Amino acid sequence: MADVTNILHPTEELNDDQLMRYLQGNLSDEQRNAIEQQMVTDDFTNDAVEGLEIVGNKAHLHTYIDKLNHQLQKSIAAKKQRKAKRKLADNSWIIIAISIILVLCVIGYYVLHLKLFS
Repeated sequence: MADVTNILHPTEELNDDQLMRYLQGNLSDEQRNAIEQQMVTDDFTNDAVEGLEIVGNKAHLHTYIDKLNHQLQKSIAAKKQRKAKRKLADNSWIIIAISIILVLCVIGYYVLHLKLFS
């Protein structure tokens, strides 16, 4: 999803600008009817409209959306960073464990050969 301000699926006709104009009542009857038809068939659109209708101050809605997007991006970045660190740590422990096992095998091999030939 290239545009983080448009939370709807790219295949849907309804975008966030149309959604805001619907909530403000700035659409023609035909456009309003089309959005209501989409709300009937698409639960995601219906939930989006219901959630936005609950918001008390419509003027600050874009500020809320920007804050939520920023927090979401920050949370995703932090999770990716933790996952990358954990992945590196796991690989290093595996390499250390394999190295120790190989060293013990080589030492065991030499000890057995020394006892057999002495």
